[in-house]
Amino acid sequence: MNTSDIDTASTYSGINAPLGDGFRAEQPHRAEAVREADATPRLVIRGESPQTENIAAAALTDWLNVTFRIDEQADPEPFYCRFSEVTGGVFGGMTDRERGLHGWKHSFSFDRGQVMFALGGQRGTALLSIPGEGCAFISDWEKLKQFLRDDLNGKITRWDGAVDDFEGRHSVDLAVELYKQGGFNSGGRQPNPTQYGNWLTPDTLGRTFQVGRRKNGKLARIYEKGKQLGLPGVLAQYMRWVRWEVELHAIDREIEWEVLTRPGEYVAGAYPCMSWVSEVASRIRTIKAHDELTYARLQHAGSIAYGTLINVMLEREGSAERVVELLRRDGVPKRLAFTDERLRIADGQDGR
Repeated sequence: MNTSDIDTASTYSGINAPLGDGFRAEQPHRAEAVREADATPRLVIRGESPQTENIAAAALTDWLNVTFRIDEQADPEPFYCRFSEVTGGVFGGMTDRERGLHGWKHSFSFDRGQVMFALGGQRGTALLSIPGEGCAFISDWEKLKQFLRDDLNGKITRWDGAVDDFEGRHSVDLAVELYKQGGFNSGGRQPNPTQYGNWLTPDTLGRTFQVGRRKNGKLARIYEKGKQLGLPGVLAQYMRWVRWEVELHAIDREIEWEVLTRPGEYVAGAYPCMSWVSEVASRIRTIKAHDELTYARLQHAGSIAYGTLINVMLEREGSAERVVELLRRDGVPKRLAFTDERLRIADGQDGR
């Protein structure tokens, strides 16, 4: 294990996690509700499909589930219009999935970000679920927090905070060593670890070290994300990329709303050994890295699948332009579809 850049013992020793399992930071005064706007994006029921520097070890929100009270027979359009207003319409239309979700009777999917909304049953509540892809579209977490907390009187039931270490200084091996020294013990008994991937003969597929269990409401995942997304010998600069994730559920704990606006503080406070996490939230570099690796993988797959065919087509058609004309199709691969727009939002270049 190469941990020469990090003093393992001093990384967490003597540090008191400021927030711990309770996550009860002092709550600021509630802001006024977000005012109504005249124009909102359309609702589709069926048939339609703070800029910061790019630094390593920057914390960000990577998953958010919120529940709130709603009439079981409520029309979903008012929620859709208000949510779209608050988020600038970045998620597009909302389509009826004609099936339930996690026990709710009715569910709807947004055009972008894999965002889901569900209602019906579940003791008169509704669910808004924003996974990592959707979180990348959100440019104003303070405004969204005010809407969900103050307008809807919602409750956070799941929150994931993530830190991307592109230099790999806080490696999976270091996480294991910190675990052995008690760095993931937050005042209770030592949580159980789990390992995924090839730990005996290291390969290019990457490894994952997990601490804790989802059923207990709190866990950490440390994994070699660059290897997970990349290819041997392709974009080698990302092969050191390691992601640290903290996943919290509202099981025997209240998740404070400030996790959305101060993610670094809450990730750092989750476990003593994570005090190195930055309080600055930035997603730009992560989006760019993910896009470059995804593009390289798709290019590699296309070469394997169609490389020899293209050779034959060049001979028969006589020009590369003719081959491109025959093979080209409108649209963008799903895994690359929204990268440009996400980067414009993250860079503050979309005018919002």
